Amino acid sequence: MYFRVLLITICLFLISCTEHTQAPLRIGTNTWPGYEPLYVTQKKSSEFLNKIKFIEYRNASQVLNGIINNSIDVAAVTLDEAVKIKALGYDIQVIWVIDESYGADALISMNSETIEALKGKKIGVETSALGAYFLRRFLENKQLEKNDFEIVNLEVNRHLDAIKQGTVDAVLTFDPVKSKLLESGAINLFDSTQIPGEIIDVLIVNRANFSTQQQVSLSQFLKAHARTVIAINSNIKPYYHSLNNRLNLSETQFFDSYSQIKLFELGRVEQWLTQADQQQQLIKRYSDVLLEAQIITQACDCEHLVSTKILELVKNEK
Repeated sequence: MYFRVLLITICLFLISCTEHTQAPLRIGTNTWPGYEPLYVTQKKSSEFLNKIKFIEYRNASQVLNGIINNSIDVAAVTLDEAVKIKALGYDIQVIWVIDESYGADALISMNSETIEALKGKKIGVETSALGAYFLRRFLENKQLEKNDFEIVNLEVNRHLDAIKQGTVDAVLTFDPVKSKLLESGAINLFDSTQIPGEIIDVLIVNRANFSTQQQVSLSQFLKAHARTVIAINSNIKPYYHSLNNRLNLSETQFFDSYSQIKLFELGRVEQWLTQADQQQQLIKRYSDVLLEAQIITQACDCEHLVSTKILELVKNEK
C-alpha cells in the first residue's frame, strides 16, 4: 500500500512538473548592432538563459521565414519587413520597437568617390523589403532612376566578399558590414541620416500562435531589457565585449557603429507605439514602395499592425 501511494505521488508530481514546464521563447535575429542588447539581457540572468532561446540567422529573409514557418516565436526585423509579410497575408503584429538607424545603413562603394562616378556600375542590394525601400529612398533623395545603375540581388551575408572580390562596385548595406568596409577604405555615398526616422527595428509575433504564457514571458524579458538599454545608453564602455561578441568589430568600428543607431528606452518605445498617425504614414510609405517594386501585390491592411499589449504588460510588471 505504501509503495502504491508513493508511486501515485511521484506520478502526480511528474505530471505537475510537465504542466508547468514551458518551452523556451524562441527569438530570431540576424546580425545587427541594435539586436545585441537583447543577447546581453538574456545573459545577465540565469532565469532568461532558461526561458529565452535565440535563433541566429544569416539574413533578414531567413528570419522572416522563421516566423512564417513557426520555427521561432518572436522575430527581430525592420518595420518594412513586417509590412511586407502582413501584406502577404500573414497574421503578424509589431509588439515592440528596438531602435532607429541613424547612419548605420548606407550605400558603400569601394572605388567610386561620387554617386555620379557610380552610375552604370553594379550595386548589390539585399532581396528584402529593406533593400527595396532603402534603394527607392536613395534614388528619390538623389533624383535618380533605377536604370542609372545595374542592381544585383545580393544577401547581406555576401556583401563583404562581393565588394572585396569586385563582384559589385557598391552595396546598400548595414553594420557590421558597413563599418568593416569603411575601415578597409570604402566610401560612404548615402546613409540613413538622410532619411531620419524611416529605418526602424521592431519585434514581431505571429498573433495566432502567441500564447498568453508567451506574452507574460516576453514582457518579463523586455522589462529587464529596458533596464539594459538604459545602462548601455548611459555608458556603453562596460558592454563592449558582450555587445561585440557576434559583431566582431574593431574597437573603432564598434563605437562608430553604436554612435549611428538610437537604442530606444522604455519611454521612447511607448511614445513610438502610441503615435498611431505617424506610424500609419510611415507604414503607407513602405507599402507604396513595396507595391511599386512588386514585392507585394496589394497594399498592406495594416491598421492594426502595431499592438500595445506587451507594452502594457511591461509597464505593469513589478
